[in-house]
Amino acid sequence: MKINFDILKSLEDDVMLDLSDKELQDVLKVENDILNKFEKVLKINTDGIRQLHYCFDSLNIYLREDEITYSLDKKDVLSNAPEKDEDYIILKKVVK
Repeated sequence: MKINFDILKSLEDDVMLDLSDKELQDVLKVENDILNKFEKVLKINTDGIRQLHYCFDSLNIYLREDEITYSLDKKDVLSNAPEKDEDYIILKKVVK
């Protein structure tokens, strides 16, 4: 499939752009170059090639297991805060 000037003109209205004819010609050239590259890829013979969802056979099997961690109770933390504003601790600025 090739993209022609008329197709771009109709799409121009759909995406609410106002392009000059030269800009449309530039877009047309780039889009047709991309389509030509894809046509080359589609011509590659893939008979007998196993379909993969990932380009590698091994997945990320080296990831660590999740560990359950416990956090402090919000009321305890706020009761120990030197300065607070409702549910937030107020800290002094330490960066100049």
